[in-house]
Amino acid sequence: MDEILIQSFVAAPPERVWEQLLARPDLVLDALPLHAWPVERVEERPARLEVPWPGGAGRPATRVTITLAVTGPGTTRLEVRHGGWEAGAGSEDAIAGHFAGWLQAVAALGLLVETGRDPRATSPQLAQRERYFASGEIAAEADAVFRAITDPDVLARWAQGALDGAAPADAVAGRYVRWTTAWSGAEPGEAVMILRPTPRGTHCAVAEYGVTGRAASTRWPKLLERLAQFLR
Repeated sequence: MDEILIQSFVAAPPERVWEQLLARPDLVLDALPLHAWPVERVEERPARLEVPWPGGAGRPATRVTITLAVTGPGTTRLEVRHGGWEAGAGSEDAIAGHFAGWLQAVAALGLLVETGRDPRATSPQLAQRERYFASGEIAAEADAVFRAITDPDVLARWAQGALDGAAPADAVAGRYVRWTTAWSGAEPGEAVMILRPTPRGTHCAVAEYGVTGRAASTRWPKLLERLAQFLR
């Protein structure tokens, strides 16, 4: 039996984080199979949320526990534990998919609380098309990562053309960038990178909307690897 464990830090008190966690499941759970919090849940405001999680595909239900704790003035540690997984056909893929989904969830929640930005696709039509999520941790501060992905001179030194066809559409310094995309041979789309400080550097959560084919699944892992090497 395995357990997903994710920790993140939000520059806001627990009460504000809790409010958005419960009020915006449409955003928090966007990258996960369940898009609303179950009615049957345990709430200990503003410190703990425990919910049953449907298994799907014949797998038994699991359980998600989210805890919020003060770690300093105006700072909250957010912890997600998703446990109860049992071995079986497809379990490894299910765990991996949920792990990626929860990484995106905590990044999106932190961005919403701190900046008010919604990182999802900006149009309903684009939101209905295929999506791709990727994550990586960079051993550098968020401001350095932000400059590397937004400064054209710095970008040219490491990206090797990986972001050709992407134009910045919105940004918050040190927090996130949204690009409109026009990759060769693909319909226009959007890509977002959320930057979250960690004790070891910066967690980069990527979402691409309007995905066609397998290009996104090769583009972003390579880009994050090059970025990590550049900022090492």
